[in-house]
Amino acid sequence: MRNVHVLASVAPTLFWRPQGERLFRVLPMTADGSGRRAGESRWKASFDASGAVEFHLGDEAVHCFRSADIHLQDGELFCYRPAARVDPARRDYAPQRPTQFDSKILGEKRRVRVYLPRGYRQHTDRSYPVLYVKDGQNIFEHGAYGTWAAHTSLDRLVARAEIEEIIVVAVDHGVGRYEDYVPPEDGGRADRYARFLADELKPWIDGRYRTRRGAQDTAVLGSSLGGLAAFYTAWTHSHVFGKVASMSGSWWLKSWRDKLRSQKKRPLRCYLDSGDSGPARDCVHHTLTVSDVLRGMGYQPGADLMHLVGKRHTHTESAWGERVEHPLRFLFPAA
Repeated sequence: MRNVHVLASVAPTLFWRPQGERLFRVLPMTADGSGRRAGESRWKASFDASGAVEFHLGDEAVHCFRSADIHLQDGELFCYRPAARVDPARRDYAPQRPTQFDSKILGEKRRVRVYLPRGYRQHTDRSYPVLYVKDGQNIFEHGAYGTWAAHTSLDRLVARAEIEEIIVVAVDHGVGRYEDYVPPEDGGRADRYARFLADELKPWIDGRYRTRRGAQDTAVLGSSLGGLAAFYTAWTHSHVFGKVASMSGSWWLKSWRDKLRSQKKRPLRCYLDSGDSGPARDCVHHTLTVSDVLRGMGYQPGADLMHLVGKRHTHTESAWGERVEHPLRFLFPAA
């Protein structure tokens, strides 16, 4: 039995179907007590179904759930019963003064920007998966080359219950970005940076926030050189990071990439993408090579591998911001 709750003044109608069926079923919702404000009612719908369910209310798009309970409150969907009042997602830092993390491994301080999910303060019994993102100054705020404005995609996907609620840890790059993000085989020290994330920053985040700490709930994402570094980090520390997304990865650096051909499959959920326009067509052919290598290892598209090409997308922050919803959906699908 599944339940949907909504606060409104007029009884809404729920349209639902088991996932995979063609036709929607019509189900009027019934009053379930008073709402939180004068003139509102709380509405409820119950329906029998097994497996995933797709539904929509009015003009809302179709959503897919696998949870036993579905709730709608203040225009947002929840896979659990939320608190009466839920704080919006928020930055746990001042944009002009991000948190400074003193890394012994890197021998310098790095700025860290933590974005907490909605209701973090109210739902103290809940813990959350974590996504670590490279080039943190561009993820939520405007950096030198623009911004992803990733919080807009993240908040929208969570509100529509298309992805899990997650904690995002965006780590600014330092002055030695190339050295930090490039594997040793290609002349850099990404091995040192990977140890910083796995052995220093992650334990600090786990000690400070309510995280789900296993590799299956921990992901790393980056773009360009950061995409290469993200993949290197997850590949060499798959016991810590079980999910990875490389967006427009700098796979034109071939030495470590070619070394992958002799490697065994890791327990990773892998997302790859690129654009197909601009200088060198965003190296779309290099990303395709990596996808082919992974498939040769046994990764299955749609299961533990996704490869996407952004049509007419170039190598820019705005393009990555437009595409970021795809790795978010693949790495953190709604439960």
